[in-house]
Amino acid sequence: MILTRNLGKGAILIAFIYLCRPFGMSTQELPLHHKLLKDIYDEVVNFGTNEDPDLIKREFWMDLDGHKGNKEEHVVVMRHNDGLNLRFIVQVTYFSEDKGKRFVRYAKETKLIQCCLLENDLEINKSDYSCEEMDKLFTEILKGIRNKKELLKLIKQKQ
Repeated sequence: MILTRNLGKGAILIAFIYLCRPFGMSTQELPLHHKLLKDIYDEVVNFGTNEDPDLIKREFWMDLDGHKGNKEEHVVVMRHNDGLNLRFIVQVTYFSEDKGKRFVRYAKETKLIQCCLLENDLEINKSDYSCEEMDKLFTEILKGIRNKKELLKLIKQKQ
């Protein structure tokens, strides 16, 4: 630590970050859900026109849980600037089936993933999902976003 102290504050910070990362994990080895979340971010930012670069909000309806009764889940993906950092939020709302009325659905649960964007890296600050759940969820969300983008391109071509 004496050598890094003589090199300046930047070297101390780099040494601290290097020493605090989990043992056996290089900086290139990220979990699958981090890579998928970064792909979702890239897809959403490049989805359509962005009138306000400080706030990008996209909403999707997609089947994430495979239950035929509740049809679809509501997914909101939002990126906003809080003045200091870019924040990235993924919110998923699950619905319950109303047996008596086939078109009525009630929101039963909402789960949230909050991230902070630091240059090109995403840091997950809060998640209501486990790592295994995020891997499966983000794969399905990414597939759903890409399918919707493809569908919109096909619709625009027909007009």
